[in-house]
Amino acid sequence: MLRQAYNRLAPSAARAVAASKASAQRAAFATGPASGGAISDELLQKLGTMSTQTLIDGLWVMGWPTSHISGARPLQDGMKCVGRAVTVQFVPARPDIASDKPGGVDSPEYEAFEKVGPNEVIVLASVGPWESVGGDIKFLRLYQKQVAGLVTDGSVRDTNVLKEYGFPVFSYSTTPRQGPHAHQPWACDVVVNCGGVTVRPGDAIIGDQDGVIVVPAAVAQQVYDIAHSREVVEDIVKAELQANPGPPGKFYPFMTGKVKAESPLGQLLTSKGVKFYSSGGAAARAPSASSILDTVAPGRFGLRSSRSRSSAGPSGFAASSRNYSNGVVSDAERNKVLTAFEEHKACAVLRTFSAELAPKAMDAAIAGGFRVVEFTLTTPGCLDMVADFTKRKDLMVGCGTVMNTDDAQKALDAGARFLVSPCLIPEVVKFAAERNVPVLPGCGTVSEMYQAYKLGAPIQKLFPGAAGGPAWVKAVSAAMPMLKINPTSGADASNAAEFLRSGACSLGFVAPLFDQNEIRNQDWDAVQKRAEVLLGEVKKAASP
Repeated sequence: MLRQAYNRLAPSAARAVAASKASAQRAAFATGPASGGAISDELLQKLGTMSTQTLIDGLWVMGWPTSHISGARPLQDGMKCVGRAVTVQFVPARPDIASDKPGGVDSPEYEAFEKVGPNEVIVLASVGPWESVGGDIKFLRLYQKQVAGLVTDGSVRDTNVLKEYGFPVFSYSTTPRQGPHAHQPWACDVVVNCGGVTVRPGDAIIGDQDGVIVVPAAVAQQVYDIAHSREVVEDIVKAELQANPGPPGKFYPFMTGKVKAESPLGQLLTSKGVKFYSSGGAAARAPSASSILDTVAPGRFGLRSSRSRSSAGPSGFAASSRNYSNGVVSDAERNKVLTAFEEHKACAVLRTFSAELAPKAMDAAIAGGFRVVEFTLTTPGCLDMVADFTKRKDLMVGCGTVMNTDDAQKALDAGARFLVSPCLIPEVVKFAAERNVPVLPGCGTVSEMYQAYKLGAPIQKLFPGAAGGPAWVKAVSAAMPMLKINPTSGADASNAAEFLRSGACSLGFVAPLFDQNEIRNQDWDAVQKRAEVLLGEVKKAASP
């Protein structure tokens, strides 16, 4: 009898267990990534070329709520971040919370730290704007993981050290407070409320000088398509208003999908050869990637600076002879830059925390023998230093960490002779190629290097250089001799000569040249000595 009862009840119990598991899976899924799929690295790079306000406009056109993380501000000027969200949820402190949550390396924040890399931004949802989400020791791990950025609606500690780490930090403020007495990290990679905005793991996080926004993964491609189309239109409108001053109301506001051909804006776009569509009064539809992308590239409507630069300069490094009326650099100017890389085979790449000490650090590297130099946009006062050092007759000066076409234009206006990016951003490479400006995009794979080459990048930056090493460079350069590989952030005194003998065309020196403690202590002799040692190793590559 008991057996019969069991046989009758077992199927029902099994169904109940299965239903419970399915329900649990659905509940867990609701706390995780969006159903729209993952954001590819390529789309992530494209989103990074857009300003936060343009992306906000894209979401507005689609009718989505605001995605601006209130209170998250850059720790210092010039910071830009883009990456997929890895989230950490903090909850108010309570004795049982502190005792029940996993400890040590299993604590939720450390679990999250191990998930990040160059394409991830960690989002820390604080319980209050002044509560500390971490400082020096914790965030050292994020530096080691090369995190794309840190965003919080709380505050951070150890500000000076965080600036030295160099990765973008966006927070409500800074604080001397400790965090554990106020809140505890409770969960990793769950849906969080950060600054009044919902963030799901895998959403795109973009931060710039205006703040930080969230682009939901489920609609990221649509948002980019709309934002890019609107940016093209706004470039055209701005150029028109600069050429023919008048009230912006002639063209604004405009709604994507509702531009009428007979309107002033429609006529202006038509005159520029821009293909656009009108929904004829029907509800606006989200534009596809082809809606306006067959037009002239943004920034080619006379928006460049018209200020001239001195043509005086030394032989070999003569000052730029750009024609700012059409934004195109002469072949002779371009060749001087490429020749400088080929002859000197080493570039001093400065990324540091102080606008006051940065030029002194670069002077020390120059005293040690460097003649090709790069200032990165993550360094405070970068563009001012580019403008100042381009006046030097013996230097070839470039600008690094160029993340979008706006960064590129500002760098060129400051006098940069070449542009460098930490990753392959097609829009930046095309922008530079159209102007005949040498550009070194960061590449981590053979495919990226070949794509950069096809887009018009004459030198391909291997970043980080340590990832492949000399053996990788040797294999790739032998198979693809058209590439000119520039290993950076991985080249040092121990392997510089080997990199060059393996086929690298030149090297970029960052931390092995500019030690942050030596800069802080203003030990310029030590920086100069590092420069001399590194260049000595470079010269060894020419020896049999």
